[in-house]
Amino acid sequence: MSKTINKEDLIRPLADLGGAIPPAPDWFNWAINTPSEEKSVEVKGAKITYSAWGKPNKRGILFVHGGRAHRNWWRPFAPFFAQDRRVGALDLSGMGDSDWRDQYSLDLLVDELFAVIGEAGLADHGRPIIVGHSFGGWVTLAAVEREGDRLGGAVVIDSPLGVPDPDEGYTVIKANKDQKTPPGPPTMRVYSKIEEPIQRFRFLPNQPAEHLYLVDYIARQGLKQAPMDLNDQAGEKGWTWKFDPSKGKNFEIHFERDLLRASRCPLAFIYGEKSQFAQGDALKHLRDQAKGRSPFVMMPNAYHHLMMDEPIAFITAMRTLLSTWPVRAGG
Repeated sequence: MSKTINKEDLIRPLADLGGAIPPAPDWFNWAINTPSEEKSVEVKGAKITYSAWGKPNKRGILFVHGGRAHRNWWRPFAPFFAQDRRVGALDLSGMGDSDWRDQYSLDLLVDELFAVIGEAGLADHGRPIIVGHSFGGWVTLAAVEREGDRLGGAVVIDSPLGVPDPDEGYTVIKANKDQKTPPGPPTMRVYSKIEEPIQRFRFLPNQPAEHLYLVDYIARQGLKQAPMDLNDQAGEKGWTWKFDPSKGKNFEIHFERDLLRASRCPLAFIYGEKSQFAQGDALKHLRDQAKGRSPFVMMPNAYHHLMMDEPIAFITAMRTLLSTWPVRAGG
């Protein structure tokens, strides 16, 4: 039986390492050192950065990260799919190395997704598959709702979903219309040494982590240098997180229909057995609707960030899924 995690007991997996980089297995070192194309595309005034692996004459797959994350969450995994596919991973605006915006919307994020699909050549040899984790799963479902006929399939990984009204759809996140955005640019804490934020890094939602080399890697890739004093741009530099702290304010995610019943492309789902989102009525609804319609994979011994919990099992599950799904009539 797994131990209950109290919200008050913040788990900082790297706290005891003192900022040292933990040892990593050969497969991980091979993956993160596999060459990739590093490019960007402008989408409605914002530079959207993406990475691509594999030859452009293959069917495409695009990985979409979660909230406050970045495209390099997928770098340890993407090369394992590049032999048979053209693989892409993007930084959504306000996260990673992509530009921040004054205002964000789910529709804009879908625009970014399809812009990267076009620029990276992911749709040059058939309709691509999108794989979205957590918040990225919502963006993926929004793409399915808006332009699912352009997709070969969509894989949702441990996204918290609600129970929809059959006529009115459902709202995942409701905007706070009364919330006021403080004047001036948003600020983030700047640390004098990179070891400080590394040691403070933790997953949201709170969960333990065993593979510290993965945690350390995504933490370091999520940091950038910044002036210690915003009024002295040429002065001493420190380290801060890349994501826009204002993203999400007054941000609403609403789906007009029950996508599980009226999807415009094939859907598949992967959840962590120990994830807090793999509980309750929402998951029961999802599993009931998936029967006979969509593959549903429950990964043992995995929490919300399941690819970080069971990396080899995740690669194997995804490879198996992609080799047998979507089912195409006539082979």
